[in-house]
Amino acid sequence: MRTASFIAVWFLIFAGLSLRAEELPATVSVKWTGGIESPGVCVDRPSWFVSVVPKSVAIEGLASATLLDANASVEGRILHLDPVHRLCLIEVPAGLGPVRPVPLSEGANPKAGDQAHCVSGRSACLSTVAGKDWSYRGETFAYPLLRLRVAESKTHCDAGTVLVNEQGELLAILTCQETETEGEVYAIPAARVRKVVEDMKRHQHSGPVWIGLIFHNESSSPEVLEVKSDSPAAGAGLQKGDVITAMNGTEIESLEDLIESIHHLAAGEPSKVRVLRGLEEKEFEMTPQFAGTVPESR
Repeated sequence: MRTASFIAVWFLIFAGLSLRAEELPATVSVKWTGGIESPGVCVDRPSWFVSVVPKSVAIEGLASATLLDANASVEGRILHLDPVHRLCLIEVPAGLGPVRPVPLSEGANPKAGDQAHCVSGRSACLSTVAGKDWSYRGETFAYPLLRLRVAESKTHCDAGTVLVNEQGELLAILTCQETETEGEVYAIPAARVRKVVEDMKRHQHSGPVWIGLIFHNESSSPEVLEVKSDSPAAGAGLQKGDVITAMNGTEIESLEDLIESIHHLAAGEPSKVRVLRGLEEKEFEMTPQFAGTVPESR
C-alpha cells in the first residue's frame, strides 16, 4: 500500500495538483468471478466499500466479491447492486485496514469545467467535468450521469475508479460506459452513492422515492401542478402553484434540476424544500418514501 500511495502522491505533485497523502481515498482492488478486478473505495464506515461491476462480469446471482489491499484478502458480501449502472455496495467482516472512509462531497452539483482527480491504487490522473447527460445515443439513463474528460482513460481510469475533488471528497465513480469521443467517460455522481448508503443504513435496501408532486411534463419550470393527498409533499405543506427553488441545499433552476434532486433523495431522511409562494419564499421539511406505482408523479 505504501508503494501505491507514493506513486499516487508523486503523480499528483508532478501534475501540479494540491491533494496531500492524507487526502487520498482508501482504495482497494475488488476481485470478481473469473479473476477480473476493478477499483473500490471505502465509504461511510470501515467495513463498507463501493465499486462498479465490470461489463465482463455477469451480475445475475452475484452475491460476493473479494477485496484486496497490500496486506490482506477478504471475502465481502454484496449489500446492494444497481443492475443498470452496476454500482454496488460491498460489506466486509474485518481484515482490511486500517481504512479511512472517503468523505462524500456535499457541495454544489459538479458542473462543466470543474476539475477532479481519478485515483486508484496504481496512480492518479487529472480529469475535467465535461457535462451531465440524461441519455446518450438513444439510451436513456435511470438518473443523470456526469460526463468527464480524463487524461489517461485506458491506463488508470477503469470502471469503479474514484474521482475526488480538491478537498479529497468523493465526487463520482466511473461507470463501464464510454462515449465515442476519445478520453470521455461517464461517472456516477457522489449524490447517488450517498443515497444508496443512507437507504441501506435505514432500510437495508435502496430504490427510487416518491414525494407526491405532479408537474407540467412539457414545462421547464419547477411549478407544482398538483399535490397528491397523503403524500410526503402534502404532509410537509406544499401546495399547487408553489415554485420549488431549492432541494436539500441544491439550487433548482429547472424541472430537470428538480427531477435530478428527487432521484438522489434517501427514503426516510428529512429533506429541506424551499419554494416561492406568490411573492414570498417559504421552507418546508419533507420526508420521502420509497416509490410505489404512481407513474405520473414524482
